[in-house]
Amino acid sequence: MSKEIYLTIIVPFRNEEKRLEGTIKEIERYTDSKPFETQVILADNHSTDRSIEIAKKYAGEIEHFEFTEPNPEFKVKDTGKGEAVMDGFAVADGKYIMFMDADSSTKVTELDKLLPFIEDYDIVTGSRYIKEPRPYQSSYFMALFRGVKSVFEVIIFGHSKDYTATGKQGRLRQLISRGGNLMFAVLLNQSYVDQRCGFKLYRKPVAKFLAGLQQIYDFGFDTEFWAIAQKYKLRSIEVPVDWYDDAEGTKVNPIKDTISSFKAIFRVQWNLITGKYSKKNARKLGNVAEEFVLHK
Repeated sequence: MSKEIYLTIIVPFRNEEKRLEGTIKEIERYTDSKPFETQVILADNHSTDRSIEIAKKYAGEIEHFEFTEPNPEFKVKDTGKGEAVMDGFAVADGKYIMFMDADSSTKVTELDKLLPFIEDYDIVTGSRYIKEPRPYQSSYFMALFRGVKSVFEVIIFGHSKDYTATGKQGRLRQLISRGGNLMFAVLLNQSYVDQRCGFKLYRKPVAKFLAGLQQIYDFGFDTEFWAIAQKYKLRSIEVPVDWYDDAEGTKVNPIKDTISSFKAIFRVQWNLITGKYSKKNARKLGNVAEEFVLHK
């Protein structure tokens, strides 16, 4: 009889041949040190370099590592990280499911800071802009104040005063990040301090439910997931994590990503208005059998 998988770690990647192997080795050391059963899913998103070769190699060599690739029958225009995360969620078997960036900007060891909270919350997310754990509370005016404050701090000091990253981003990228968060607060009434940190942990039914309602498959999927979480009053908490900015290897395109953020906001608003996020529209993902239970 196989043991129950406690944790699934999903690593979405595209053209990460220079950094993927190092991240895989870090995850292997981390999971080997834990007393619980783990599953690691290396989720490709249309890579054209050696990333797929590297992922398949380790998936074949390490027992609890797996490789997934895009479903050729699933065709969308805005493919990206969101599609790879969805593919990983579909085959994830862990009681808890998380995803992290392939560049290991937040080390897998930071997961030790998130795991203590997951019994009491539906979503536990890493944050680069807080110093103490912060349960989510919907407050439009507080989010607006915090967003404006962060933008002005970036303009004056070059970064938000609450920024916890090692190796801080330049002023432009910080301004785009904090400006984007301000947009989410104003246009979507979202009070999350750090929407886009690529280090998030979910209860399995929650992960499957969110991906089952997913309509955005590029960089903007995070915005959509948070909108769905807010609609269904899911319990979430932000936890401070250490994050390292690899400016040299970054795939962030300030102009393209800003446009993508605006598109995501308006698509999410339209989907909310037209009922796309109704529970009846959720696709069934993978082999999850639980009924999705809302905690109010």
